[in-house]
Amino acid sequence: MRDLPWFSISRFFLYITPLALVIVTASTLFPFIVGKYVWFRTSVALALIFFLIGVLFESEEGEEYLRKIGRILKTPLGIAVTAFTAIFIIAGIFGLRPGYSFWSNFERGEGGLQMLNLYIFFILLITLLRKESEWRKLFWVVLWTALLMILYGLGAGLGYNGFIGAEFGKDFSRFYGSLGNPAYMAGFLIFSSFYAVYILTTRYRKHLFSHPGAVFIWLLLGIYAVIFLLAATRGAFLGIIGGAFLGLGYVGFVKRSWRKWAITIIIFLAITAGTLIAFKNSEFVKKIPGSRIFDISLSTTTFQHRTIMWKVALDSWKERPILGWGPESFGVLFQKNFNPDYFDPKGSFGAWFDRAHNILFDYLVSTGILGTLAYMAIFATIYWKIFRRKIEEQTGLSSGIAALALAMPTAYLVQGLVLFDVLSIYLNLFIFFAFAWFLFYFKDEYESLT
Repeated sequence: MRDLPWFSISRFFLYITPLALVIVTASTLFPFIVGKYVWFRTSVALALIFFLIGVLFESEEGEEYLRKIGRILKTPLGIAVTAFTAIFIIAGIFGLRPGYSFWSNFERGEGGLQMLNLYIFFILLITLLRKESEWRKLFWVVLWTALLMILYGLGAGLGYNGFIGAEFGKDFSRFYGSLGNPAYMAGFLIFSSFYAVYILTTRYRKHLFSHPGAVFIWLLLGIYAVIFLLAATRGAFLGIIGGAFLGLGYVGFVKRSWRKWAITIIIFLAITAGTLIAFKNSEFVKKIPGSRIFDISLSTTTFQHRTIMWKVALDSWKERPILGWGPESFGVLFQKNFNPDYFDPKGSFGAWFDRAHNILFDYLVSTGILGTLAYMAIFATIYWKIFRRKIEEQTGLSSGIAALALAMPTAYLVQGLVLFDVLSIYLNLFIFFAFAWFLFYFKDEYESLT
């Protein structure tokens, strides 16, 4: 298929979409939110407009792209993502506050409109990124985005004029980057690290330590690791550990020659993480930057806040179990089923109460059992594809890349047990969904990685 201008322009806007996460609009009421979703939605809208122009004016190529969209919608992963998006929007229409569920507010910028944009983004990514090299370009944009986000956080920490955030040595406790929340920063770095390792093991697999590009990626991974520690997010830490265990376990299971190495690394990680968690109160561990991530306990204040919110979410879901209350409704339900134990007059303010701080409880409340099952079906189709026999023969996918594709959603799901989805996570999540479709269903145009 020829690479026509309209589709090239559309692809360009897809490439620059991740840069939304660098934007901080100090002039708005919510500087870490507004500029990001404006950039994201504008980029997706322009990508869609130029794609549709190409379809209208380039009949042969346009028809082929439309046929491809039809193929996408007939695959299990395409069906699952479509069903989840549709139920998400329908739940809002029949929910507590239909207008609010669709448009959301300045503080979050989520809702049905955001989900619709994410779905269009997903479809266009699969349709227009036809080669593995084109996916690598997108991943490079995400890697540079992560670096720019870190540089913004450093600027804020150093107190540069116009930069918003905690300054080093004053009120600084955790690293926010350009996202305004350390948990979001840590979650974003999980995805960024996945893209970095993917590029290393494909583009530079024969020159892991000698090619300048590979050396630069190793440098980025080192920077990401330091910032990940400074973000000090326990859920993300457990996510990384969980994803690594499952990915290494998969490699050890399917590749006998790698089994000893995989088992050795798993044991090393388990002993190291377990020791640091067990001795979290020792002076040695406390001196480690970001040592907060080792304070894993069910008795922590933040976890207790979450259990209260989960109880509110579960009680609310029981009242409307099929489609839930619609997106952006949890704040009202929190007040309706209010638990006074949430607020401690002598302590600090609890976790922000417009979300359940658990992705499953969030979707149960907002989209009911139908939306939650559709959401879980997305991951089920990915896991099913990976665990099928002879995956290498069926998709051209190497066991190492399959292990990465297994570890990434696992890390996301584990960290999501104590967090909720926002644009910085949603954007990467839908990139991953689209890339998973490319890996598993697009063998004819797939450039073999083995």
